[in-house]
Parts: sequence; structure tokens; C-alpha cells
Amino acid sequence: MATIKDDDDITEEEYTKYLLPYINNFNDYMIRCIIPEVFAFQLANSYFRDCLGHGSLEQHFNSMCDVFNGFSDSMKAVVPATKDILRIKYHLKIVEEDPVKIRKWQ
Repeated sequence: MATIKDDDDITEEEYTKYLLPYINNFNDYMIRCIIPEVFAFQLANSYFRDCLGHGSLEQHFNSMCDVFNGFSDSMKAVVPATKDILRIKYHLKIVEEDPVKIRKWQ
């Protein structure tokens, strides 16, 4: 809920009408387009440099979300798109999620 401090602040009505739809649209774009690309890049880069470590897919996802300062609740929406990107763009496949194991896909 927005706090009204002075005449320069927006009203609840303005927040609901203008700002909230912008925020929702931005979040949807991040979850559908940006985050899956970044997560796929992070996993592929780690795989090709042999530094995936022993963390789970969820741990890798949460670490990546720290870069964006949020979005950790979007894992269920992001992982399927990330798997597609890994397969199509990097020719990789996640074969195990805990700990995460990736193999070349052909």
C-alpha cells in the first residue's frame, strides 16, 4: 500500500491505475523472457567451465535471483523455459536436479 506523504505522491487510485499494471507487466516480462535466458546462460557457463559444484538446481536458481534482487518465487515458471533454452541454444540437458547435473544433448 502506498503511503501518502505530501501532494507530490501518487494516490492509491493512481497507483492502481498506472503503476501496478506497469509493475505486473515488467515482472511478467522478466519471468517469461529475461530470467530464463540468464539462468540458462549461468548454467551453461558453469557447465562449460566445469564449475557447477554440488548445489541443487534450486540453489543455482536462488543464487541467480540474487542478481535480480528477487523473483525467487518464479522457479516453476522459469525452469521449463530454461531447459528449452539450454537444449536449443547450448545443446545441454539437465539430467538431475539435486545436485544439478548437466550433459551435452545431441
